[in-house]
Amino acid sequence: MLKRVLLPIAVLLSSCAPLVAQVRPTGDETPPVQTTQMEMAQTQVTQTQVTQTQVTQIQAAQSQPTQTQPAQTQVNQVQTPPEAQLLARLNQIRAQGVTCPGSGRRPAAVALSFSPAHAQAARLQAGYMASSRRVTHTGQDGSTPRIRAASTGVNAVSLSEIVYLNTGLDPEAAMQWWLGSASHCFWMTEGRYTHAGASVVQGARSTAYVIVLSSQPK
Repeated sequence: MLKRVLLPIAVLLSSCAPLVAQVRPTGDETPPVQTTQMEMAQTQVTQTQVTQTQVTQIQAAQSQPTQTQPAQTQVNQVQTPPEAQLLARLNQIRAQGVTCPGSGRRPAAVALSFSPAHAQAARLQAGYMASSRRVTHTGQDGSTPRIRAASTGVNAVSLSEIVYLNTGLDPEAAMQWWLGSASHCFWMTEGRYTHAGASVVQGARSTAYVIVLSSQPK
């Protein structure tokens, strides 16, 4: 999740939660890769049924200031330059196709359309990660990627969240780390995905990068 030169931090964070969570319907196939024990943990699937109560709880939390994020009462329509750079770089990679570790050559895929709702879901987790300095897919309130996405208005059959944490502002470093990971590379180039939103949040001592991708929203 971090540059190799940041060995002390990399070792510390390697014991945290898996670095990628795919939230997919029953029946989706897992990527055809040879996985180590660490990669097996990274590619675990979370099957989540989102109840209206859970969505309401997340929406209520968004409207109240917390230690990790400001009050959020509506979806932000604006991307920051680092967020726009992250999504543009991903679309460039998808347009060209890429060779992923383990799964081999991934064909060119359709460009991802920017979605403010996806970006808001990403921002919820990026804010928590930046302030807590944790690499995790579990939100401050125990939420999952799909619950956060539903709370911002994203309703899609297939959805994934990818995350990265570092000490500086460098979107390309995040992209290169994801490309070097078998599971991250596979899912961010998935052809079924059509919409995405990115968030880059700088904390006091760390910067969090999160992208939420999904198939065509309903």
